[in-house]
Amino acid sequence: MFESNQNTIRYKWDPETSTGYQLRFDAEGAAKGGHYCFHVEDWNCRTVTNEWPCQDLTEALEVLNHFFTVDVQQERERLSAWLPAEYRAAA
Repeated sequence: MFESNQNTIRYKWDPETSTGYQLRFDAEGAAKGGHYCFHVEDWNCRTVTNEWPCQDLTEALEVLNHFFTVDVQQERERLSAWLPAEYRAAA
């Protein structure tokens, strides 16, 4: 599930409880030259319980793959269209 206004993609998400995993791209941080522009967040009942800052999209997908099976290459290709063009180099 894409949330373009928040630059997030949700995985294994339950909308009633806001529970699951979220991949967030920090566009503001990327614009300032930040090194950890991707964040994997573990949500439980509308609260972030854990967060893993990642240097690139591959690292973020590998973190998600730790929790459930993700085809990293396929997901990387799918998400390349999601990132703003000026930040694709960060992936």
